[in-house]
Amino acid sequence: MVSEVQSNMLSLLPPDLAELAFDLSAVAGSKEYCFPLSAAPAVLKILLVNGVALLGGDLWEFKNGEYYPSGENWYTESVEGELAEIREARVGATARQFFARYANAGDRRVTFVVKSNPAAS
Repeated sequence: MVSEVQSNMLSLLPPDLAELAFDLSAVAGSKEYCFPLSAAPAVLKILLVNGVALLGGDLWEFKNGEYYPSGENWYTESVEGELAEIREARVGATARQFFARYANAGDRRVTFVVKSNPAAS
């Protein structure tokens, strides 16, 4: 079962994106949802707009019906007192660069590491 923070994160997504989420706890022990890399930019945008504090994310491989951590990830540091607009731009740029780097590298999935989800509390 995914963490409560991950469940809250998923509740912010429209049905078409939420249905793409896969619960990694069922197969990999990770208490996170993963999304197809192709959907990651849309998920990112909605999470940022809703004030979700994203710290980073991990890349997963999907091969022969199984999920494997690739060891690749992105992260951003929290900056005390940073304006929301600046944080959103910084986190968004970092994540989009990461997504673009792996866009043509097979069937990849991504997770989002979430610090808190004030919009769904």
